[in-house]
Amino acid sequence: MNKEHDNLEVLFQKHIEPEKISGVRTMSVLASILYSMFFIVDYFSLSSGLTDVFIIRGGVVSLMVAIFILSYTSIMEYFIKYYDFLFSIVYLIAAASIDTMIYLSLPVDHASKVYFVGLILILMTVFSWSYFKLSTSIIITVLIISSYILTDFLKDKGFVPIAVNVFFLLSGATIAFISQIIRDKVLRENFLLQQSLKHSLEEKTEEARDNEYLANHDALTGLPNRRYITLLLEQTLESAKLQDRVMVILFADLNGFKQVNDHYGHYAGDEVLKIVAQRLEMGMRKGDSLSRLGGDEYLIGLLMGKENLSEIEAIAKKFSDMVEQPMNIAGVSINISCCIGIAAFPIHGNNVEVLIDIADKKMYQAKSEQIESRNFIDNSQSIINFNRSSRKGR
Repeated sequence: MNKEHDNLEVLFQKHIEPEKISGVRTMSVLASILYSMFFIVDYFSLSSGLTDVFIIRGGVVSLMVAIFILSYTSIMEYFIKYYDFLFSIVYLIAAASIDTMIYLSLPVDHASKVYFVGLILILMTVFSWSYFKLSTSIIITVLIISSYILTDFLKDKGFVPIAVNVFFLLSGATIAFISQIIRDKVLRENFLLQQSLKHSLEEKTEEARDNEYLANHDALTGLPNRRYITLLLEQTLESAKLQDRVMVILFADLNGFKQVNDHYGHYAGDEVLKIVAQRLEMGMRKGDSLSRLGGDEYLIGLLMGKENLSEIEAIAKKFSDMVEQPMNIAGVSINISCCIGIAAFPIHGNNVEVLIDIADKKMYQAKSEQIESRNFIDNSQSIINFNRSSRKGR
């Protein structure tokens, strides 16, 4: 739980980085303008130390301008990484400059009262305009108020005036403190809501992707199903028409698969189907299509040049030979053969469903011929054995 919370906090800090950068730029511009406008207040409100105050104020304005310019460079990444430390120093420098100007002003000068207002503004900005951790904001506030108290003691202002001014500083800081708590809470709630919506959207997208995959693929082998292979073959057919090429469909059916299920169980049968799929995939080229139609039937789609039509039988034989290699399943050697029917565009038709149907029929024709051939061989062997037995009887 703590790890998840830490990860969310890291993401949240990353999320508000643009706000931090925007806040730094805005703060730099506003501080530069306000500090520059106070040159006028200095001129009319100070009776002495005007040069020193101008130098201090000019230094702060230069610092703010430099920060604004640097915010558009790669250095800002470093600033953001050490945001609390670096920008707390900036605020402390700004507050220290005001304390120094208060110290340089005389009791009869009105400037010190105006400077004190500037100190309140800085305190409120620490909480409400910046993105410090709450603990950092409190530390900055304590340091600023402590520095102000020290300045007033050095000027012998007396306990009551100091206490009154500290009360105003604390009042402003308290209002800003509450504002930061509310702001950060709203920001975090919005961020968590965004994360929740994002997570929900990702889950729904993933679920839709999974559903689409399941709708288009065979669950056992992961190959495209009949619906999806039909779409793929239609695309291949369009390519064949545009490129004046040939699309070949190979319809493969396994021989002896039922016996595997009967003798070794459905687990062995499933393993056979997966191994056959893997072997057929090994023989595929880029752009070819392979599907398990269901049961022990597979469909292969090939895009070929017309000059390669003579190679179709050899290609079908290659796939058949790959399937017929012995399979070792749970320590048992299993042999499977297959029959393949062939149909091609434009020779047998120009419609995918028609071509699949023709390839299917040719596969069954090949299977029937194979069975007849096997029966003929078996019958011939029986006649030979019978004749041998007859001779021995004589």
